[in-house]
Amino acid sequence: MNSVGEKETKICPKCGSRDLEVEKTWNLTSPLPDRYGRITLTIMGVLRCKRCGYRWKTTISKLKIGAKVEIEGAERVIEEEEKRPPKEIVLDMDEIRKEEES
Repeated sequence: MNSVGEKETKICPKCGSRDLEVEKTWNLTSPLPDRYGRITLTIMGVLRCKRCGYRWKTTISKLKIGAKVEIEGAERVIEEEEKRPPKEIVLDMDEIRKEEES
């Protein structure tokens, strides 16, 4: 069992070895954002055990990309949005009427 923040290491499902090689990787992008507006990017890969030669497909990592980026449970703030005051537009009806009359 992994403690919080400890990196999960992959093991061979046949022999239990941790001596693995990533042969190929590709990205899967979720078509819909989560409830916080983040898009999930899943990095898949083909792993090969160097001891027994067994090959299988598995998830390498997951990234949730948005205002905050979460990488397999470790949340990191990349860039905080600046909260700008709303733009205030002031109209003087007397000036508008004068322009219409001219």
